[in-house]
Amino acid sequence: MIIAWSAEAKEEVKDIYSYLLDEAPILADDWANELENKLNLITSFPEMGRKVPEFSISFIREVFVGRYRLVYTYQDGVIKVVAIRPMGRPLGKL
Repeated sequence: MIIAWSAEAKEEVKDIYSYLLDEAPILADDWANELENKLNLITSFPEMGRKVPEFSISFIREVFVGRYRLVYTYQDGVIKVVAIRPMGRPLGKL
């Protein structure tokens, strides 16, 4: 599987990492490692994530990375990370 990123998800990762780096540098590295581990897992097992409750589409999934939701789609051998949001923040439109 190939991993692709939406522009929004790329910005969200940068923002989250910068925030964590300012607040607790050790947590920032731990979070980045957890993110990498989750991406490796969904590359091998794209259906491991749960279906996103806000959507009834089976190929929109999410896994949790710390206190964040990593929302992704998978189709035709491509996993696309579409959003990374704090757990309490609504997704809105993807």
